[in-house]
Amino acid sequence: MKKLKVSGPATPEAVEAAYQSSTEKRDRERLLAIRLGQQEHYTLQEIGDIVGRGRATIARWVKAYRAGGISGLLRRQYTGSRGRVSESLLEELRKGLHEGRWKSAGEIHRWLGEQGIALSRSGVHYWLSKVRASWKVPRKSHVKKDPDAEETFKATFGSKLDALPLPAEGPVRMWGLDEHRYGLLSFIRRCWTLRGHRPKAAYHTKYEWGYVYAAADVVTDDLQVLYTPTVSLEWTQAFLQQVAATDPEAVHVVLLDRAGYHPKQGDEAVPDRIYLVPFPPYCPELNPIEGLWDPVKRRLANVAWDTVEKVQAAITEVLKPFWEQVDRVRALLGAEWLTQGVDTFLTARNRLILT
Repeated sequence: MKKLKVSGPATPEAVEAAYQSSTEKRDRERLLAIRLGQQEHYTLQEIGDIVGRGRATIARWVKAYRAGGISGLLRRQYTGSRGRVSESLLEELRKGLHEGRWKSAGEIHRWLGEQGIALSRSGVHYWLSKVRASWKVPRKSHVKKDPDAEETFKATFGSKLDALPLPAEGPVRMWGLDEHRYGLLSFIRRCWTLRGHRPKAAYHTKYEWGYVYAAADVVTDDLQVLYTPTVSLEWTQAFLQQVAATDPEAVHVVLLDRAGYHPKQGDEAVPDRIYLVPFPPYCPELNPIEGLWDPVKRRLANVAWDTVEKVQAAITEVLKPFWEQVDRVRALLGAEWLTQGVDTFLTARNRLILT
């Protein structure tokens, strides 16, 4: 493809000086694009990739620079008044952002235009900052998920606990249980780097893996972990036995998803004094321990691991603070519907025992 050639009206030295003295992100990315264009080594697309903008945006900046120099490049132009965005429209913007309706600021720009609001891209970013918007990678949600079932589970969680045939005596522990697969297949995540630099991460395709079971106790903030070569009813049973062994006198209520390798209440694989409460199908967000895997994934990303044992050691490095510092587990289990439901249930149970 044709390399971009940007000459005049300012000298490369003047553009460099303006870039070095600027402290605003908006101005620095424009000046960086012109600096790269003056080098005559990059195409519009390559400059866009470096700066993190589209090809058309770089072309627009070059046009503004050629017409008005550095001042023209950095001039702020609004095609509409910021004050014209009503509170009702801002509320609709918040709702759309919450639902993930738009994938780019350009889509929001077009949507505002359809509502009769004429703003420049800078104006759009202004209002996005006013509603505290941020650009994130969405979390996957299964197409078969039933949002009503999820809300019903949270609303009726206390009654589900009341309905369990628990023995009248003994303390109660309440666990969230989940598993995570780890292996040698590399995966890439975003990372911080210098503007103008494209970072690289080692990558390979090796299909070797293991699993880690984890369970966190809502009552004591205990965390139990078990590394296994695979997941199965047998391994789940072994982990449930590990959980039960933490307090042999207690009743252990375990919240878990409906994976095929999880037993059902009444199965022989369920150890004594273990009672299972399954989440609705396709609702992993309900499991409080799901948040445990986010720091694990961050630690494993962008590294080409040599052996499964090294991956396991890295996971242990991440999990160790959780079983050494209960405050970390407590923050993990902070879902209001969960903690309130457990507190209400335990308060009522203790009252019955005392009477």
